[in-house]
Amino acid sequence: MTRRAWLLFAAMSVIWGIPYLLIKVVMDAGLEPGFLVFGRTAIGALLLLPVAIRRGVIRPALAHWRAVLAFAAIEIAVPWYLLNSAEERLSSSLVALLIAMVPLIATVIAWRLGDRSVFSPVRVTGLA
Repeated sequence: MTRRAWLLFAAMSVIWGIPYLLIKVVMDAGLEPGFLVFGRTAIGALLLLPVAIRRGVIRPALAHWRAVLAFAAIEIAVPWYLLNSAEERLSSSLVALLIAMVPLIATVIAWRLGDRSVFSPVRVTGLA
């Protein structure tokens, strides 16, 4: 691996780890997990809403509001709440490692459900 690749890997490691450190700092300051989830979601919405409006995808999404709401709850609100609650009891580094395991766990589940393409060379390289 070249020096540049190592520097990029190190930078990505820092970028990946900073949110977990900041979650720990906020949780130690006494904020509730629900407030942190709301704050993260609100910031994300404020950043993405203008892009969605400009691309004209709000109306089609609203046509399927139940599915969008279910997706947001399952993929965003519940995991963030659990993550923030875990930060009250676990170290930030352990939480980050657990989150980093998600693609591997999803791959194993997909394989167990019969998707044999999850172990293609390209996907295994991506997991590595």
